[in-house]
Amino acid sequence: MSTLWQRLNFRAAPILAYVGLYTVLAGDSLRYLVGWVGWGVVAGLIAISTGLLLFRNRVNWRTVPPLLLAFLALIAASTIWSNYPSFTALALLSQLATTAFGLFLATAFNWQELLRVLANSVRAILAASMVFEVIAAVIVQGPIAPIFKNYTGDTPPSGAFYWTQAHLLTGQRIQGIVGNSNILAFVAMLGLLVFGVEFVSKTVSRKLSVTSLTLAAITLALAKSAGIGFAIVAVGVSVTVAWVVRGKNRDERHRLYRFAWTGAGVVMFFVLLYRAEVFQFIGKSPDMSGRAGIWQSVFGLIQLRPLQGWGWISYWVPGLVPFENLAVVNGVPYYQAHNAYLDVWLQLGIFGLLLLITLIALTFVRLWRVAVRSNDLTQLWPIMVFVGIVVQNLTESRLLLESGWVLFVLLAVKARTSSISELG
Repeated sequence: MSTLWQRLNFRAAPILAYVGLYTVLAGDSLRYLVGWVGWGVVAGLIAISTGLLLFRNRVNWRTVPPLLLAFLALIAASTIWSNYPSFTALALLSQLATTAFGLFLATAFNWQELLRVLANSVRAILAASMVFEVIAAVIVQGPIAPIFKNYTGDTPPSGAFYWTQAHLLTGQRIQGIVGNSNILAFVAMLGLLVFGVEFVSKTVSRKLSVTSLTLAAITLALAKSAGIGFAIVAVGVSVTVAWVVRGKNRDERHRLYRFAWTGAGVVMFFVLLYRAEVFQFIGKSPDMSGRAGIWQSVFGLIQLRPLQGWGWISYWVPGLVPFENLAVVNGVPYYQAHNAYLDVWLQLGIFGLLLLITLIALTFVRLWRVAVRSNDLTQLWPIMVFVGIVVQNLTESRLLLESGWVLFVLLAVKARTSSISELG
């Protein structure tokens, strides 16, 4: 029986990893293709399979950061004072399911195996996205609406509701198989990072590395996300510093850190000071495509409940008070704060925000140690992906659900596991 379980584990774990990663990275493609019910069946099967494998492998709970558990406990507690307790309870179940999947990935694979699984998943999504856009632009020669509609009526009320608007040849932003330009840009950023590590570490063929990097770069350029652009700059700075300090003694490392932090602070100051010119240069409005108005509205709600928040909901539910019509840009309603940290403050209050920021800081330090203390180049990718996620969520709230939360949990747990291993 034990041997049978081991064989099932060996075969089931990679399959679950690939299916689960596609589902969290490209969830809208499933919802557009098979509807919410079909997506729910797939998500349910993933959750059950994750639970079985976690139970079989007997997770070492010492590897789970206490702050992560405290954050989840606060989500559960917010049901008590939530403005929408039944929705908070459902959101809690979703949060626990994605947390379990992130925990499964962290416990079932080592850093090198995770690099391979993540890279292959991203490669498939980017390739499918480009094929999808070619079909829309060349064969269909027009927008493609979801098979299962996310709107009422015969036609989408605006271009934002199309699966793809077929902009591959028009010079406007493409959406890819994931159905959203910002999500596609995020996946492309992940591709640039993990494919780049594959290239320098020579873990795959040069031909595959170069092809994958080219695909990610083209997709990123066509998706045109300013937030992802800032994230890539931050990743570039962090990986450069990590590369320079590798092998240096403690005093020299800290001298370089002070120089890097000072330089980053000066650059951030001038970007904020001349933000209108910076955003105009990259083709964006000074308010980041309407985000400033959204942040102002969200902060107004935060001021009404700054300590306890309104209750956990993750992405806002359409029609739910107080979120309906809270964020409307050019007639299109948005159901997120477009800033994960404001969203957490809104939903869990100041204590939830402090828990999240502290967990981010601790995870960053642990992943940084992994990057600078190892001679294995494949261990550079965790800090790169983590920095990318943290910075990207200054303009998005993807950290709260699906791919953002799964990757965050994966990196937080894996980083703590590495720290415990170092302590023996």
